[in-house]
Amino acid sequence: MTIAPGCAASTHSAPRLASALVGAWRLESTVQRLTDGTVRASPLYGPDGVGCLIYSATGQMSAVLADPSRAPWRSEDEPTETELRALHAHFIAYCGRYEVDEAQGVVLHHIELHVTPNYIGTIVARRVSVEGSRLTLRPLNEELPSGMLEYTLTWSRAETAEINPVRAE
Repeated sequence: MTIAPGCAASTHSAPRLASALVGAWRLESTVQRLTDGTVRASPLYGPDGVGCLIYSATGQMSAVLADPSRAPWRSEDEPTETELRALHAHFIAYCGRYEVDEAQGVVLHHIELHVTPNYIGTIVARRVSVEGSRLTLRPLNEELPSGMLEYTLTWSRAETAEINPVRAE
């Protein structure tokens, strides 16, 4: 969804929600509720998805999410075509400015750099709530793909969460 710049409240006055977002967050879970009644983890990141989300006090943000079960490349410097496709199929990274609309409970990510070039220059809106050390983000209904009712990404503050990007079986 593209939203006209300047339509949200500025983060400069440091309202409560904007202040609560500042810091580093680790992905806890992704839950998608589908119209057929199915509930699943994001197929992009898998059931054990990992991620890091950072909001700075100066209005910058960065997000990286991945499926930790991706196979290592045979060569770090020369990935095969198949390895590159797997990277794009199970990894997302972007950064840019952000602003918070306190009244609507929405954070806007102004994407300046994205692993998929098509998203550069767009703005995505997420419903946001912070309760203690837990952050919840949800795409707006109009941003959800057909067949999906809700998509919830839950994050924990990195300062209080166990940081272990590789999940042992």
